[in-house]
Order: sequence, then structure tokens, then C-alpha cells
Amino acid sequence: MRNMIRTLVLMSLSVGVLSACGPSAEPEATPPAAESTQVEQGIGVTPNCPIDGYLDEMVEWGSTCAACREVGGDGSWVNGSYGRAGTLYKRCCTGSSCDSWHLIRPVCTSC
Repeated sequence: MRNMIRTLVLMSLSVGVLSACGPSAEPEATPPAAESTQVEQGIGVTPNCPIDGYLDEMVEWGSTCAACREVGGDGSWVNGSYGRAGTLYKRCCTGSSCDSWHLIRPVCTSC
């Protein structure tokens, strides 16, 4: 019984000391405003098509060759690679009607 009481007292003191010192890790930083805005707008999210629909995609290519940016890319090219940058869009189509285009990510191709 004496050992059990001693253990409980030591545990209580340990918990008290640990909670007084705060969390052991830094709290997670909130995402920058740009990322929050992108999530709200559905940027980077592939549209969810119904069973009878299909996914259509389009790439708008830039007219000049330059260093491509990897921000939000799929990892298929290295940030700063020389090429023609573009932007990938996707939309869901059902029958003869299609939804609006959704911005997915930047893409890059060789010149």
C-alpha cells in the first residue's frame, strides 16, 4: 500500500511538472493565407465525377522557354529546370455538358 501511494504521488508531481512546462513540441504553424485560399477554391483538387461522367483535362502552355517552378507540381521535374511552363486544369463532364475548369498544378515540358 505504501509503495502504491508513493507511486501515485510521484506520478502526480511528474504530471504537474510536465504540464507546467508546456507542450514538448512547438505548436503547428497555421498555413499561409495563400494556401488557405487555394484550399477554399479547390486548387489542386481533382474534381470528383459521378459514375456516368468522365474527367477532361487541359494544359495551357507558355509561349517561351524559361526556368519552370516546382511549386505545387507532381515532382516529375526539378525546380528550376529549363523548359516551357504550363498550367494543368481538369473538369468533370457528363454527357454533353461539362463543369468549369479547376486549376490543378503547374506543369513543365522540354523545349
